[in-house]
Amino acid sequence: MTIFRKALCTFAFATLAIGTIAAAPQKAAATEQDTLVVGTMWEALPLAMQPRRSRFFNESEILDTLVKQDYDLNTVPGLATSWERISPTVWHFNLRENVVFHDGTKLDAGAVKFSLERVIALLPYAADLLNIKQMSATAPLVLEIETNEPFAALPNQLTDAITGIYAKASFNDAGEFVKPVGTGPWKFEEYRKQDRTIVTRFDGYWGEKPALSKVEYRFIPDHNSRTLALEAGEVDFIDNMLPSDVARLSRDENFKVYSKPIAGLYYGAFNAGDKSPLSDVRIRQAVNALVDRDLIVKGALDGIGEPAWEFFGPQFDWAPKADAPFKLDTDLATSLLNDAGYQQNDGKWEKDGKPLTLRILSYSSRTEMPAITEALAALLNQNGIATDVQMYTWEGMLDLVKRGEYDISVVFWTPEMTGHPDLHLKSQFHSKAGLNYQFWNNAGFDEAVDTGRTLSPGAEKDEAYRRAMNILHDDAPIIPLVHKVSVGASAKDVEGYRIHPSGFFYDFKSVSKD
Repeated sequence: MTIFRKALCTFAFATLAIGTIAAAPQKAAATEQDTLVVGTMWEALPLAMQPRRSRFFNESEILDTLVKQDYDLNTVPGLATSWERISPTVWHFNLRENVVFHDGTKLDAGAVKFSLERVIALLPYAADLLNIKQMSATAPLVLEIETNEPFAALPNQLTDAITGIYAKASFNDAGEFVKPVGTGPWKFEEYRKQDRTIVTRFDGYWGEKPALSKVEYRFIPDHNSRTLALEAGEVDFIDNMLPSDVARLSRDENFKVYSKPIAGLYYGAFNAGDKSPLSDVRIRQAVNALVDRDLIVKGALDGIGEPAWEFFGPQFDWAPKADAPFKLDTDLATSLLNDAGYQQNDGKWEKDGKPLTLRILSYSSRTEMPAITEALAALLNQNGIATDVQMYTWEGMLDLVKRGEYDISVVFWTPEMTGHPDLHLKSQFHSKAGLNYQFWNNAGFDEAVDTGRTLSPGAEKDEAYRRAMNILHDDAPIIPLVHKVSVGASAKDVEGYRIHPSGFFYDFKSVSKD
């Protein structure tokens, strides 16, 4: 019996601990005073653009984006100091003066045009994200961008980490990526495979200079080992901690623990195609009505997370919402399953003598994923729906998902990351989206999302996205599970760290060591 299933029997949530609680080791030699050593869940892979869609280059601030976000996810100047929509499809971005890349070359409109063209050519996701028809340098520091259609979301999409601006030296003569050369406060210095990536302070940075000289990102994929490395003094900072480690370090005066709701949603993506019983919308709605999200957060995550009864996190007041969130309703679920031809025998839902069984796929590299997946399965089992849980690598899971060999895939995305609803709704759920592996399509949803992205802020835009969210609720191609709460910890001498709500921005230039 798993930890979560024991919890369902005893309802003793307070004593749950998903991870292994290890005795704190003796503190070893401290890291160098001018260096921040960071233990990371993911390997940075700085010599390739594709993995993690190059987000490391932004979160480490090797690269800058044209538009940035403040700590409330408002768009603020980055390499562009201002921008103007001069027609429904044409934007002007005025670039910052006296900015140089790490190789000493100057940033101007031509350099930005070159960089965005390379990003679009090398990262297919970027083409959908930016929707650019053509660009031109209308003045040395003015970039004109024409979009394929009216596209009000463009400034927000230009905050996405994959749109970071690269110097020409980042690519070889064939246009292939070589290494990141940007304009950020940190410049790429060294990469040791399966070990660490090192960046050093760029003294020619256009903004406030970092207090530290160097940041080392050490790849420590094991979640317990990252915390143990912090306790041993081998690293100064870690994130993506196990809930049990959060509680222990919070009680230790030698460490600081950081916690904040950020962009990010754990959800079950339903296979709405012919291979799955979830092709029936009544089954999808019933599953949504049977799973207690509060219980998942309390029982599986020790309370670190926000129960997700709707798609976007409740702290983002700009995000659209359906008229009604999902709610726990076993009577509704029973009615829906009966309508779909299922009957309950000895507590198990069956149809034509066969049990309703859902194959649930997920991946284990993200800290909370195994616990959330196990909790989802346990709650369905408790309500008479059999499950077959299979954990893979991300790539292994995705291969099966693309072939439709699943019923539910438990995944994590950051739909609020750019501060605009278009990012995730368009790329994941539109019938023509490259990342829509759910075999779900809804013409009304497509129309609402296609309309919403063209509109400037106002009542018409709000109404378009309200329609989209109501369809997402009623047709239920997913089950929202947990809104992300980011947790990290540092040695007590680390000063100035704040969790950024985008989830992809460390801001270590503001950090020092006392």
